[in-house]
Amino acid sequence: MELLPLAFLAGILTVLSPCVLPLLPVVLAGSAAESNRRAPYIIIASLAVSVVLFTLLIKATTVLLGVPSDAWLIISGALVAFIGASLAFPRAWDWISERLKLQEASGRLSAGTASRSGTSRSVLLGFSLGPAFTSCSPTYGLILAVVLPANFTVGLSNLAAYTLGLAAVLLFVALGGRKVTKRLGWATNPQGTFRRGLGVFLILVGLLIASGQVRAVETWLIENGFLGTVSLEQSFLDSSPDHQDQLGGRGQQGVAGGPDAAVVYGPQTG
Repeated sequence: MELLPLAFLAGILTVLSPCVLPLLPVVLAGSAAESNRRAPYIIIASLAVSVVLFTLLIKATTVLLGVPSDAWLIISGALVAFIGASLAFPRAWDWISERLKLQEASGRLSAGTASRSGTSRSVLLGFSLGPAFTSCSPTYGLILAVVLPANFTVGLSNLAAYTLGLAAVLLFVALGGRKVTKRLGWATNPQGTFRRGLGVFLILVGLLIASGQVRAVETWLIENGFLGTVSLEQSFLDSSPDHQDQLGGRGQQGVAGGPDAAVVYGPQTG
């Protein structure tokens, strides 16, 4: 359990790592595009649940064993692009909704249809990032490779602590970006150019994720020495007694290959 504080700290530091940086614009764009002030909380909460859920389904069970990692990228990218299209082309989305009788179904709910639509979109956006989530965090790698297979309860606790730290910083970033957007009057128009532009941006990001090019961006950042806080976190991890106990003699190299190395971990990696 000594790893819990380090897992939480690792989640905080992960936001500055090259593996997560490509996803930050998605969180910012999604939070700024919705009129619902709860959108940042919904997006980040959905992302956190998705990361934990997919990690457990892929690493702790055999339910999704054998599903190619590229399939998760395609699903994730398609969902992000779909959400972007609904923002960029609202009239087309209304036409599709009418054809599919979605408006009739939503009309049976209550007067808060628009709000529910935004909430559903925020949930979908946050959840769509889980399958594509990767981390350069050596602590996250240790949890996946050593702690979780050895003890499910301890592994789940550390995974939850890591995800909580990650979610806390992402929420801070999302709220900050939304606050800046709200100060720009022209950016708050739900039918304006700014919101449509965010939709187009999400479509492009979705295509990058689905095609696997987002991994190329992460690799480029790592190869060009942008390790962010990975080295700092590795030094904390190497000095942790619990880390050495978990490795059982693997030595100073740990899971990430030393303080100057960066390895990409994700639910779909081995």
